[in-house]
Amino acid sequence: MVCDLCKKNEAVIFLESISKNGKRKINLCTACAMSRGIQAPVSTQNAQNLAAVFKEIEEKEAALDVNSKRLCPVCGKSLFAILKTGMAGCPECYEVFKQDILENLKTHGITGPYSGSMPSRLSGFRNSLTDRADLQAKLDEAVRSENYEKAAVYRDFLKALERGSVQDGQEGESYE
Repeated sequence: MVCDLCKKNEAVIFLESISKNGKRKINLCTACAMSRGIQAPVSTQNAQNLAAVFKEIEEKEAALDVNSKRLCPVCGKSLFAILKTGMAGCPECYEVFKQDILENLKTHGITGPYSGSMPSRLSGFRNSLTDRADLQAKLDEAVRSENYEKAAVYRDFLKALERGSVQDGQEGESYE
């Protein structure tokens, strides 16, 4: 079994708590147990440490439960599934869960922008969604840097892109 705290090392300590809420079992590796002051045999002094470990695991599970409820509005994939598998469901997932994905990457020691290559079949990939995301990012940056002339141009491009997508969806009608 794997340690419930670090999810990396093999568990060697198995604890069980019985309370009004029911049974609760946790598995700990030696490193996690030692770092939290848990020693065998369990004494009254270790009881506080044990309670803290049970509470820590409950908080982690509650955070996972919250992440499983956060869904991408485009493809419906949960943040929990993305963090667990390391694969997003669609390009919009990266935008919706950007901060959470970056934090997860930092915990694995990955920082900085992506420096790899794109598959050759996707090198020229563009659609209205990617164009809109690029323009929106440029508009936000222009507003942040108080370059309102550029912001107005990007705003106009966004409006034109939206008008084009509406016209694509409903032939001949133009909304201005």
